[in-house]
Amino acid sequence: MRFAALLAGLAFPLAAAATEPTWHLTMQLHSFHEHTTRDNLTNHTPGLGVMRRTETHWLAGAGIFRNSIGRTAGYGYVGKQWPLGRVLAGGIAGVTHHYKFNNGGIVPLGAAVVTVPLNERWSVELIGIPRVRDFTYNTLNISVSWRFR
Repeated sequence: MRFAALLAGLAFPLAAAATEPTWHLTMQLHSFHEHTTRDNLTNHTPGLGVMRRTETHWLAGAGIFRNSIGRTAGYGYVGKQWPLGRVLAGGIAGVTHHYKFNNGGIVPLGAAVVTVPLNERWSVELIGIPRVRDFTYNTLNISVSWRFR
């Protein structure tokens, strides 16, 4: 319950944006995981989600994907990015589930996110998830996003 309140508090700046937000369809293409002998991880992690961006570079999203242990999982996050020329860089915090930790229950998610615009509507999203003890492995996820509104 406290985590839900934290997410709601982080999402407040999204509602306070002065201009109309943009909406994006995100397509998770592939992940590169660190090598481990403990778990049999797959790099084939397709997924589909929706993301909302504000003019002040706040973002929020949710979706489903095939996780690295081959289970269908969901996720939700909020984050902030800063412009570095045409590229945006920042981080997200949220939740996911269906991993071995916590018997498949909800687990925290944190990542660095770099957005590389390809044109007015398409971008490549590079998501770097750090290793946290035995809960998560170092992962680089590659996604594309399409602005539909």
